[in-house]
Amino acid sequence: MTLGHISLRDPKSRGFWLKRNRAGLGEIIDHEDFVLLDFDGNQLEGSGGRHSEWPIHAEILKRRPDIAVVAHTHPIHACVVSGSTDPLLPVTVDADYFVDLPRHTETSALINTPALGADLAEALGSNVAVFMANHGVTFCGTNVAHAICVGIFLEKACRAHVLASGMNVRWSLPTAADRHLRHSQIMTAVHIEHSWKYFRRKLVATHGTREPVFTG
Repeated sequence: MTLGHISLRDPKSRGFWLKRNRAGLGEIIDHEDFVLLDFDGNQLEGSGGRHSEWPIHAEILKRRPDIAVVAHTHPIHACVVSGSTDPLLPVTVDADYFVDLPRHTETSALINTPALGADLAEALGSNVAVFMANHGVTFCGTNVAHAICVGIFLEKACRAHVLASGMNVRWSLPTAADRHLRHSQIMTAVHIEHSWKYFRRKLVATHGTREPVFTG
């Protein structure tokens, strides 16, 4: 609903632009739906409200200079899998966008302090996504296209996990070597570009001629 949020690193190094609160991600239209925060959470620009979980974005962006976009959402299948203590099942290729996905278990409550944000950033490490136990997921990318594709791929992988978990069958799972090979084949800039363009075409086909705001 309105609880998810996304941020973009400020190109002028003042902090980051965070989606305003009280609005769903699907309701975001343009720059007026974002507020500029510094890394201490002070609001510098924008008339919207600040999400209480701003430390997620501040701490990850401070620790990861390679990352420009951070998102925290609560997709249903990823939320279900976040409560498991088992790793993400590699029953389909979708799981191998990640191979080893970390899980933050410090708390299931809001990440609303710099200390909790730092714990989450540490759990994320050098990865592009992290489960938040019994809460949701945080994912990121080098640009808008990369981050959004990571989020979509993750939910697809979690949906496959949930479906597979309910099937009373024996599984043939790929080896670790095969998984790492598949990861190198699919988690590429070219594949991200192709996927992003597909998602854009799908959005236009579904909602008419209106183009998405972000071009990547």
